[in-house]
Amino acid sequence: MGTNLLSPASQLALLSAEDRAALLAGLTDEEAAALASDWQGFWACPSQLPPPGLWKVWLILAGRGWGKTRVGAEQVIAWARTPKQRIALVAETAADVRDVVVEGESGILACSPPGLTPKYEPSKRRVTWPNGTIATTYSGDAPE
Repeated sequence: MGTNLLSPASQLALLSAEDRAALLAGLTDEEAAALASDWQGFWACPSQLPPPGLWKVWLILAGRGWGKTRVGAEQVIAWARTPKQRIALVAETAADVRDVVVEGESGILACSPPGLTPKYEPSKRRVTWPNGTIATTYSGDAPE
């Protein structure tokens, strides 16, 4: 049997409406909230999960709509769960960092779960999480 290429969320979507409704109705509010923010365990397709082992570079070469921004945001959020981390957020232009990486519909602010939502200070080029982790934004149009 081959590797399943669907996320658990995609598998759930394939159920009949009745079966899906019954399964979801059986969840407590806490379970539903946990499921809503469980990127790696529920929403991500296997190809959207980080590579195993220690790595410094992860190239995602994929087309429009594959989920590159969401994958990047979720990986940054995963790193930000460890207190006092320093993270660099890099894009081609300052507008791309702001409009896509941080504030976009699949960006860091939109994907952050309750209790781990960072504060974004565009004038300081900084995203700060409640646990002290700080991400600084950089762009190719202002490489300093």
